[in-house]
Amino acid sequence: MSNETVLIGGFAHETNTFASGRTGRSLFQERREYFGEEIPERMGGTNTCEGGAMEVAEKEGVDLRYTVSASATPSGVVASDAYDFYTQQILDGVEEHADELDGVCLCLHGAMVPEGMDDGEGPLVAAVRERVGPDVPIAVTLDLHGNNTDQLVDEADVLVAYEEYPHTDMGDTGRRAMRYLTRTMRGEIEPTMAIERPPVLPFGPKQNTREGPMAEVMGLAREYEERDGVVKVNVFPGFHQADVPSMGFSIPVVTDDDPDLAREISRELAAHVWERREDFVGNYPEPDEAVAEARRLLDGLDANAGPVVMADVGDNPGGGGAADGTTVLREMIDQGLTNAGFAVIRDPEVVDACVEAGVGERVTVDLGGKTDDKHGDPIAGLDGYVKAITDGEFRNTGPMGTGSENHLGTGIHLQCGRDDGVSVIVTENRMQPLDAEIWRHVGIQPERLDVLTVKSTNHFRADYEPMSSEVIPINSIGLVAMDPRKFEFDRIRRPQFPLDEMDDGMYPDWD
Repeated sequence: MSNETVLIGGFAHETNTFASGRTGRSLFQERREYFGEEIPERMGGTNTCEGGAMEVAEKEGVDLRYTVSASATPSGVVASDAYDFYTQQILDGVEEHADELDGVCLCLHGAMVPEGMDDGEGPLVAAVRERVGPDVPIAVTLDLHGNNTDQLVDEADVLVAYEEYPHTDMGDTGRRAMRYLTRTMRGEIEPTMAIERPPVLPFGPKQNTREGPMAEVMGLAREYEERDGVVKVNVFPGFHQADVPSMGFSIPVVTDDDPDLAREISRELAAHVWERREDFVGNYPEPDEAVAEARRLLDGLDANAGPVVMADVGDNPGGGGAADGTTVLREMIDQGLTNAGFAVIRDPEVVDACVEAGVGERVTVDLGGKTDDKHGDPIAGLDGYVKAITDGEFRNTGPMGTGSENHLGTGIHLQCGRDDGVSVIVTENRMQPLDAEIWRHVGIQPERLDVLTVKSTNHFRADYEPMSSEVIPINSIGLVAMDPRKFEFDRIRRPQFPLDEMDDGMYPDWD
């Protein structure tokens, strides 16, 4: 018989406030919407926060009460009715089980922006706190791209962020959160938190925790966690595709009943980020330069070296991109690449045309560039061969989100370009192709391609980097452009580097 009872719920969205349209419930259903006992049935054993938390709860003899687990591909502001619906699922669970709850574990994101609000997570945790009272601990897991508010820090007991980007440690994050929650419930620790916000906005590729300045910062965070009294040192480079006051780098530190230590460490690590600020800015090739570089690299590579992998960063649907950007694909076709692949182009019209034509037939279509004017023009009159049609259903087999379900809608393997040498995955739904199984489910072995392009910023590295000969991040246009200077901000804190010229003495300015 368990000693404690914990309510668990998940509601995650990374909101790109520059994207048009609202994210309604249908878009959550397109990615993930599970209720009650569906959660352990569908997410048990997966590399997700919920999966990790469930594993530790079982080992620790903690009884779980399930509410909802909902997640949508990053996109525009969350519709108010969708926000209210999922929030209410969690709050109804709190009220139903209020008399038996010893703790609450929430799997959130940190960069949700609901319609008419600046922050989705802080008010949600505050509403839970109002119902459970001050003595029931709340642990919250977060994506390291969270733009964390003071309200979130004040209302939660423990914040636990991903430590890795690509996010291969989602399961580990859930495990950490449940361990900290269990220790708090049992009186082994008494968490306190402090947060510091260095005014630095890193370029997207520079947030990669496997190398460069972020690897160093994460290493320092782990060293701080070896100190007595330190529970968790969280590092958030932030999500700069959101024009909200909390946008930016933040470092919330959790200690065991030692607020002074938490503040000391958060400030020391923030000062280090500030000192390294120039290293968070970089120069990356434009689409024409990147494709030309890939061609040059191919001339010197061994036949078994693995593909040159290019990242179409600006149109990454994992950050709110339209997923129908054409600038990189157009260059691949114009520069005559063959034995090449491109994932993905979301274009329901082209999907319908290919389905109508059927496998083995040719089509002439206007591909991509239909969502807005930020991702390139359609590739007009494109001649292509319909190689395969799928139901778009597959599970991740790589190290990120292992075992998670994916729903592309109908998927098309369309061959085009010189000698039909560019294989394009055309889909009904938006999805970041971070797992290489997306290629295999349409009949392509990605390891055998010479050049492979994915709409991603860093997540692709987890599954693709081991098979690649070279990796080229591309400074492509779109709603997820890697350089924060490409966006017009009205509501964020200023000054921020590199948006503003800042000398050494402008930060820190502490008492």
